[in-house]
Amino acid sequence: MNKVNLTASVLLMGAFTACQPATKKETEKKAEEKPFPAFDLANLDTTVAPCTDFFQYTTGGFNANNPIPESESRWGQFNILMEANNKKLKGIFEEFSGKADLPKGSTEQLVGDLYYSGMDTAHIEKLGLTNLQPTLDKINAIASLDDYFALAAEMELHGIQIPFGLYVSPDQMNSTMNVLYAAQSGTSLPDRDYYLKDDSMSVAIQDAYKVYVAKMFELAGDDAEASKAKAEAVYNLEYKLAENQMSRVERRNPANTYNKMAFSELVASAPGINWDVYTKGLGVKSDTIIVGQPDFYKYLSTWFGEVSLEDLKAYTRFKTLSSYADQLPAAYEQAQFDFYGKMLSGTEQMKPRWKRTLGNMGGLGEQIGHLFVDQYFPAESKEKVAQMVEDLRAAYRDRINTLSWMSEETKVKALEKLDGFSYKIGYPNKWEDLSSLEISRDNYLQNIMNIAEYRSHENYEKLGKEVDKDEWHMGAHIVNAYYNPLNNEIVFPAGILQPPFYNPNADDAINYGGIGGVIGHEFTHGFDDQGSKYDVNGNLNNWWTEEDKANFDVLVKQVIDQYSAYEPLEGVHVNGALTVGENIADFGGITLAYYAYQKSREGKPALEPIDGYTDEQRVFLGWAQVWQSSQKDAAMRNQIMTNPHSPAPCRVNGPISNMTEFEKAYNCEGDETFMRPDSAKIVIW
Repeated sequence: MNKVNLTASVLLMGAFTACQPATKKETEKKAEEKPFPAFDLANLDTTVAPCTDFFQYTTGGFNANNPIPESESRWGQFNILMEANNKKLKGIFEEFSGKADLPKGSTEQLVGDLYYSGMDTAHIEKLGLTNLQPTLDKINAIASLDDYFALAAEMELHGIQIPFGLYVSPDQMNSTMNVLYAAQSGTSLPDRDYYLKDDSMSVAIQDAYKVYVAKMFELAGDDAEASKAKAEAVYNLEYKLAENQMSRVERRNPANTYNKMAFSELVASAPGINWDVYTKGLGVKSDTIIVGQPDFYKYLSTWFGEVSLEDLKAYTRFKTLSSYADQLPAAYEQAQFDFYGKMLSGTEQMKPRWKRTLGNMGGLGEQIGHLFVDQYFPAESKEKVAQMVEDLRAAYRDRINTLSWMSEETKVKALEKLDGFSYKIGYPNKWEDLSSLEISRDNYLQNIMNIAEYRSHENYEKLGKEVDKDEWHMGAHIVNAYYNPLNNEIVFPAGILQPPFYNPNADDAINYGGIGGVIGHEFTHGFDDQGSKYDVNGNLNNWWTEEDKANFDVLVKQVIDQYSAYEPLEGVHVNGALTVGENIADFGGITLAYYAYQKSREGKPALEPIDGYTDEQRVFLGWAQVWQSSQKDAAMRNQIMTNPHSPAPCRVNGPISNMTEFEKAYNCEGDETFMRPDSAKIVIW
């Protein structure tokens, strides 16, 4: 699960539409579906004791019975649920893509025609580079840096990456107002360290990347020798950008990235950028700006002064081709997959065309979610999860009140923030209106460009306006959840409110461990090492006493050290400093799930074991079931380098190795246990 990306462009909502009940067709289909088991005993590996390795114990059978498909780099319960959702969406898309007379601008027309255009591979091959040629011609015609900056604005609007970028988002010190931000950009590998490391695997990736860049130039008409030279130039330019970028760990801290200044101050610090030409092209004007990485912008001014126009044109041409490879003829898409899929993730083959098309429809996320919930989301699920949210809130309140390391003064502020949490479940209360967006059945690339431009203008138009707290940052069909610190809210799309996360046919213990753990995880993001820096109103504001903050920082450091010791691949350790926020949220997630379940049983008779497991044990089974998965080594390496979430084994064993509640539930004794000794157990929330 995620904290919401504060840099994301978010959606404007339109007219209210109520969620419709399931259709007769859907009711009949559901009756034919095989019920999802509360916990499938076939997923266990009983050759391993639960106290020795709970992840292997609960997942070994699952992995043996569910090998990673050739089109995937990992496979687990998340993927299985996403596959089920995607198949439902495919049926919806095929229904509406088969109709050429839908009302223009309607949700059905936008989604149906975009899907149709993405599936029409013959027409995509026929068009070739036709839609990109005007942009490629402008790149070839660049005769000065001023020409470049004018074109850079156009590229930014169309979603083509440039070395810098402006966007509008809530002010972290005044979360009710939207302001202008500037952030670092410009590199194509997943992280700056991919350029800077010199071990054998990193060098192999760097070489493969250059081959990919050269291939894109060749496909666009350059000869092999020229393509290789241009690829080397592109890599060298990106390497210099990477050298001057802020690291992921540094970017986690808002104190490093919240640098508010007059726009004139940014201009003075980076005079090598023609800000007048660029901002005029974007249609953006602001007296102030928040610069995420001031040192990067100072360097960028030098970078533009040193780069040759020919190298800059090659870099820009590659970015254009690579940004739209998925919408170009198959050879471009294959070249991109060979590097990003095979080399970086270990994926053996592409997903089928319909899945790739679906994956490129994120610009219509709310429209897709609207169609999904109308057919597939029962209202009773929303009501049940809302009750569980309050159960988890109550459990958190109890936990805060009993903390030994926090003073009463800070507890008052913590409880104020907890009580101020809002939540969204299932789908928006109102759906946005995109009737003015141009989507046709016969031009996939142009459709994607139109969506990018529409969303860019939509984002910039928010500048100086009040934040709409009703906005969602995910489509309702998405299998995920998030915490938004600027709204102090937790959000659970309909897509995740299904088995194994929430199973209406399962016992409460399994559901508290599953969706209850997810709810607790998102609650805890408001109190992790970074979320705890925001107050009840969503503003950066220190509400801690100095002593309590010092106590908390000691605990945070212990979590960092615990996870940094994990070595999922030989010689590759988890980055405890990068993943600490998610790890703290996992600590809170399963702890709160356990205690919320206990509160739900107060005054009720004891339950008999199910499948031989007590209800306390089943809470932990519910948590572990969510993370049942396996992963290719290449994908694991990429995750460790770039992702703030720890690998699945760490997400199961990491938090519960600190829990005496698990130790007692499974009667863990002796030396062969993954449990940490009592003196080393970490208890935060």
